[in-house]
Amino acid sequence: MAEAGDGNIKVVVRCRPLNSRELARGAKPLIRMTGNQTIINPPEAGSAQDSKRATERKQLAFSFDKSYWSAGPRDEPGYCSQQTLYDDLGKELLDHGFSGFNACILAYGQTGSGKSYSMMGYGADKGIIPLTCQELFDRVESKRTADPNLTFTVEVSYIEIYNEKVRDLLNPKNTGNLRVREHPSLGPYVEDLSKLVVNSYDEMMTLMDEGNKARTVAATNMNETSSRSHAVFTLLLTMKRHDTETNMDTEKVSRISLVDLAGSERANSTGATGQRLKEGANINKSLTTLGKVISALALASQVDHSKKGKKGKAEEFVPYRDSGLSRIQVLTWLLKDSLGGNSKTAMIAAISPADYEETLSTLRYADQAKKIKNKAVVNEDPNAKLVRELKEELEMLRARVSGSGGEDVFDPKVPPEKQKVTYQTKDGRIKTVTKAELQEQMETSEKLMQSLNETWEEKMQRTQEVQKEREKALEELGITVEKNLVGVHTPKKMPHLVNLNEDPLMSECLIYQIKPGKTMVGRLDSEKPAAIRLSGDNILEEHCYFDNTDGKVVIQCLPDSITFLNGKQLVSGQPHKLRSGFRIILGDNHVFRFNNPEEVRKQRDRATAKSNLHLAISAGDIDGEGSTRPESPVSSTDEADADWTFAKREAAFARLGLDPTLDNLPDDDLNKLFEKITKVKTMRDHNSKSRPESSLSQAELSQTDDVWSETGRPFSSDATTDDTSLHGSPAVFDGSLKDVQHQLEHRLQEMTESSAEAEDLKVEKEHMEHQLRLVRNQMRRLIDARSRGEELEGADFEPMIYTARQLRLIRKVLDRWRAHRSFSMAEMVLSSAVVIKEANIIRCVLFASCRHGDVQKKNSKELGKDVSYNFTISSGGSLGAPTSAVDTIAGLDEFGDVADPILASATQPSVAVKVLDKRHNAIYTWSLDRMQQQLQRMRNLTTYIDRPSYTQHFSSDEPFYDSPPPEYSFIGNALISLAPLARRLSSSSTVPIFCRYTSEAIGSCRVDIKIVSVVLSAKHMNGSSASTRSSSPIPSTILPGSKVIFFMTIDTVKGLSSHDFSGVHLQVRLSSIMGPNMSSEEVFASPELDMEASSLSELKFRRNFSIIATTKVLNHLRQGYAPIEFFAAVRPTYLERLERWDEMRDQKHHPRPPSSASRTPESRPSTLPPMRRSETDFVVEQTHDVVAWLQICELGPDGSYVPVPVISQGSLDPGSFSLHQGLQRRLVLSLSSNSGQQLPWLELTKVRIGNIRLLDAKGRTHESMSKALITLPLMKEQTVEFRPDGTGFLEAFALWDSSVHDSVLLNRVTAANQRVLLQVNFAVAVDTCGDPIQFSMDAAITMRTRDASPPSKIITFFGSTKILSKTSNVFSVRLSPPLTRSPKDLWRLDTSEKYVRGEESLGMWKPRGISVVEDYERLVSTERRAADVQAIRVILSNFPPRSLAVDALAWRADAILAKSLALWKKQFGHRGRIVLTQDPSGPDEQPSSSKKQAKDFGSFEGLKLISDTKLIPRSDGATKKGHLMILTDASQDTWERRWFVLSRPYLHIYAHSNELEETGIVSLSGVNVESDPHKEFLLGKPFSFTLFTASNSHALAAPNAKELQAWITKLDPTRLPS
Repeated sequence: MAEAGDGNIKVVVRCRPLNSRELARGAKPLIRMTGNQTIINPPEAGSAQDSKRATERKQLAFSFDKSYWSAGPRDEPGYCSQQTLYDDLGKELLDHGFSGFNACILAYGQTGSGKSYSMMGYGADKGIIPLTCQELFDRVESKRTADPNLTFTVEVSYIEIYNEKVRDLLNPKNTGNLRVREHPSLGPYVEDLSKLVVNSYDEMMTLMDEGNKARTVAATNMNETSSRSHAVFTLLLTMKRHDTETNMDTEKVSRISLVDLAGSERANSTGATGQRLKEGANINKSLTTLGKVISALALASQVDHSKKGKKGKAEEFVPYRDSGLSRIQVLTWLLKDSLGGNSKTAMIAAISPADYEETLSTLRYADQAKKIKNKAVVNEDPNAKLVRELKEELEMLRARVSGSGGEDVFDPKVPPEKQKVTYQTKDGRIKTVTKAELQEQMETSEKLMQSLNETWEEKMQRTQEVQKEREKALEELGITVEKNLVGVHTPKKMPHLVNLNEDPLMSECLIYQIKPGKTMVGRLDSEKPAAIRLSGDNILEEHCYFDNTDGKVVIQCLPDSITFLNGKQLVSGQPHKLRSGFRIILGDNHVFRFNNPEEVRKQRDRATAKSNLHLAISAGDIDGEGSTRPESPVSSTDEADADWTFAKREAAFARLGLDPTLDNLPDDDLNKLFEKITKVKTMRDHNSKSRPESSLSQAELSQTDDVWSETGRPFSSDATTDDTSLHGSPAVFDGSLKDVQHQLEHRLQEMTESSAEAEDLKVEKEHMEHQLRLVRNQMRRLIDARSRGEELEGADFEPMIYTARQLRLIRKVLDRWRAHRSFSMAEMVLSSAVVIKEANIIRCVLFASCRHGDVQKKNSKELGKDVSYNFTISSGGSLGAPTSAVDTIAGLDEFGDVADPILASATQPSVAVKVLDKRHNAIYTWSLDRMQQQLQRMRNLTTYIDRPSYTQHFSSDEPFYDSPPPEYSFIGNALISLAPLARRLSSSSTVPIFCRYTSEAIGSCRVDIKIVSVVLSAKHMNGSSASTRSSSPIPSTILPGSKVIFFMTIDTVKGLSSHDFSGVHLQVRLSSIMGPNMSSEEVFASPELDMEASSLSELKFRRNFSIIATTKVLNHLRQGYAPIEFFAAVRPTYLERLERWDEMRDQKHHPRPPSSASRTPESRPSTLPPMRRSETDFVVEQTHDVVAWLQICELGPDGSYVPVPVISQGSLDPGSFSLHQGLQRRLVLSLSSNSGQQLPWLELTKVRIGNIRLLDAKGRTHESMSKALITLPLMKEQTVEFRPDGTGFLEAFALWDSSVHDSVLLNRVTAANQRVLLQVNFAVAVDTCGDPIQFSMDAAITMRTRDASPPSKIITFFGSTKILSKTSNVFSVRLSPPLTRSPKDLWRLDTSEKYVRGEESLGMWKPRGISVVEDYERLVSTERRAADVQAIRVILSNFPPRSLAVDALAWRADAILAKSLALWKKQFGHRGRIVLTQDPSGPDEQPSSSKKQAKDFGSFEGLKLISDTKLIPRSDGATKKGHLMILTDASQDTWERRWFVLSRPYLHIYAHSNELEETGIVSLSGVNVESDPHKEFLLGKPFSFTLFTASNSHALAAPNAKELQAWITKLDPTRLPS
């Protein structure tokens, strides 16, 4: 890769001594040098050195990289010799050259200033060129000696530019003018220039001397041997390195240009005439162009390219080929790369000490040159790219020449200069040239091609052979090499390693081939050869190696290396044979899996030949049956399960001395293992009480948690962890707990009877450890509180100790009570009804609005939402959010992109939303949280419908539907009991299919479960055969650890109509059979059935299951149920029937359960409709908008408090208060609410300020050093006012002394463009709330000096800056009722009657009520009762009838009959029943017990609400502004003129159009605008309209009809035209 070498041109100045001519005329030195500074003094007035142009009579100083003084004696301390000049420039030049950069040194100056002396030297004083050449060959020789694989070639060329003609000084045959060309890749070059190879310094100097002799020199008045031409001596240094390992050559080419320019001069100074005058004119002409180039490059280097426009591009032009001259300037063209291009360049400015004008000109020339920036890059291997580009150019040129029709088409007499050829360039331009120009260009390219392609024929042939071999090798390695296709696939034959990573997406991304022979693994930065190089901890230079012999791979680790194979660390010197699927860990971090495709292919062929019977293996059957692995650690896992976690866990087991194949251990061995671990932990706790636990890789132990818990091991992960003990904990708690824990340890050591006792002891031990942790935590809190001098409430803590049986009973009771969620679900249904109602209203409003208006007609298909929403109950668990396994989007469930995460993770029943998607013919459910998110997106469609810049970012379908919708919808399930399976009984039963949405049976199916075999564990086999089958007809239980194989068949499906469904399939989840504690889910689905092409009887499911019956699995089999899920592609008729069923369900009459106070049906007329309840009877959530104005007043000279100015820099900036140091201040808090008496606030109870932070100029907030919130004293006078226009107002004053914060930010003056942020908290007491409402906001201040003047109003004329008197913030206050705890008051939470704008479009539709909860309870009871009946029938049928004596029945019949009757009469569970009702009970219907209960709960009139506030962010723009008249007092008919600003979702009211004084806001949530002539007549104002919101109403009047229509349209964009 090319290395960049950007930087400015290095410029040095060298001053020669006075020559004999200057001494003869008595000239005095005008130059002084100090450090790197060159100072020129003006000549004395009237002296011989004073000319007419010396008008600047002042001293001038110039700074350069170096200033060399050579005008004094050689022994002078600051004298610069030739060697000094070479050390500073020549050595750096060679360093750049050997690094691969182009380099250049050019000498510039007037005639006779010493340019040639500095470059070439005279006699023993060698110049830069000879010294550089000598050092060049010295370095070449030393590098060759140090590295024999490094070769150097040096070529030289020497040209002279004389009178704008180029001469080759090294080839006497090239006597004519050589032509200068420019190539896109090579840049400017001299055509036919000879490049001679030199091998030594002597050869080079010989060539240089011969060239110097041929150079044109002449004598002038200023120099006897003046150079009359520009000389360019070029060294082409080629460095080739041969890599012995790869047998490849790399090449670097460096071009070193040494330029000696002709002297600049004036004709009158040199005394030139004739030929000398012509030479001087050409010299000055080329140097003038060079000066223009330097000036342009210096300017271009200083211009900021980000600010350039078209003018800037024109100024970037550099006149390398000055069009203003008659000829192309050869010098600047050849120096194009050296000036502003790809070169490291240095410039020597040679000056005379006595010539003022010429020296000043040279210094200014050099001062411009030092500003030029070059961009040098390493010239590495340019030939390959250059040859390809030359070939393409030659082919293109030949095509253009032949495309003109050929030579025979034209008349031979027509010269090529007149044959025109038109072609299109690469940039698309049409260009017309002559055929002669094309031929000349082609010949030029062919010459370059020949010079570069001397050995390319052999190279191309070898390249093609290597290409074929590489493609073949890559194909074997699994790398695709086809045209236009690049990729990697798994090798088909060669063994290889694939990486395993903790991130599954990063696994199997790296493939390491194990080629035949020895493959060494080593460290990345090692010099030793290795085929696989790795980095990281514990990777050695030679770590291990693989030996591949005839397809069999053996791994052998080297000494001191850390290598794990299947979890066991390998010992050096012992080879281990590898099998496909083995896990290999190298070092600490590199985890691999070994794959051998040939071995797998052979095993598959043997398995296929052995048996063609396919048995499905479930997740429970994880122990590999078969394959012993000799000569290596045993691995019993499937290759697909060998991921990163498995490999690391396997290694952790091995490090702890555990066997990774613990699944095969019997229970006795596991108990012994647990006993050993317990002993070790007890000893560690006893020996290291006061220190943290040992670093025994707690992470490794914790990684085994899921392994222990999933397979029912005798101990859990908690048994292998420890807690740090607390110093100073009371002995009464700690000692008692330790004693009981030691007793458990002792009992555990003596335990040999059964695994059930081990389970109990494990549970008790975990409980004791948990209680011990609670005691320790309590003591920590107590110690911390006492250290702070505080008293901790509830310090008396008594640990509760329970036995394992008590803990099981507690968990059972809690689980049973958690399952009774009907009351909380009923509360959720009633309180969330308004959400469902609003969603359906928005759907209807959008559908209605799309039928009106020209714009909406185009989108009628998009906005006509064929969807409806209603309540349903999600069952939780596997039926929480069921998805079809054959659906096209089911594969995305594991990433959480499709399924609702809340429903998918729910374990208990919960309220959900049923979505009837009639556009896509689908049914799916959303959680209430998901519904709230979707509802907000729906609101955005209506809120910002008049803001196209906003709505273009909203999707019109995403808020209403699932994207993408499911292809198959869940329609119902059949439920079977697993009790017969737990008793090793086969069963066959007909099971009803219940719809989860209607709670009714929609069909039936037959489920047949046939037990194939039960394989006992090693503990229970007692040396008998491994497989047993129950031969006795009497059922027996399955023992823990047994392997159960059974066959499930589901067929004879009935009841599902083709009118409702077009396609059906069913599926069974493995977690339904094994329990919900599985780590990964597996779903087995039947084939899809097309209802139109096939009969429903063809829908069948057959599957063989094999499970390990752990303790948890057996508990689930004894008590659990397995749902069989049915999915279908539904038709519109089915969706319509479901929608009608929801509408009719709540209209059905369900008689209440009889009670002692119930009345006869005749006593209550049923024909009259129920009277509408008062809205005050309902306790629903309220939302109010409050605007808070904050004003800071400072004490003025007259003793009054004056508001400080607030500087706001835009609509999004609330402003910053400009405060003065050392003044008393007061805070004025003013609150305004559009809700009026609906938010009956009483007073402002508390104001606190603190959390002082600094906001810097870059918008960063610095950490607060004063976080404490200080309570401010409130003044007694507070203003509470409820105005006639329905608004409420509250104002209070607080005293603020900023010194109490002790913050330097409030004491010092704030820097410019910075602010100090304060947190302002205040509380407002409201009559309907139990606690004051808490508000919090930030206020920005800027501290100024005490005598600082107020900000000037001039700043308001620039931009959007305003000077205000107060800041404003808008809060949304939500008042929620506490959840009721009395069923009789449940109806008060009903929000379905709450008015929502547009509900007229729903007609008689209402969301489902608590009947949805009743239906769900009835469904669960019915389907479980049906499953239990079938299970009991199967169990009883397997008990043979016992034969009894006939005479024995007579005397036992009475006892049996009495016992049966007693069982039938017995009631289980709680005798009382919670009756859920949505209708309020009348006073005559309420029993006495209920009245007493109501008295205990208290009246709802005194109910206090719970408050929650949210700060509303500021809006960035206004939709409309203008003056309107507003009715402020209807009783007095008072109208006031105000300035209104519509900035959704609020309408802001200002006193004047300058928007400085805000008087109130109006929330547009649920806004309804009405305007008609009758209301105008009633109000007595023309062009008036009324604005109805959720909390208030306002009467407004526009100035004219146009403004009236504009305001109505903007306020309510969805309003239908009348």
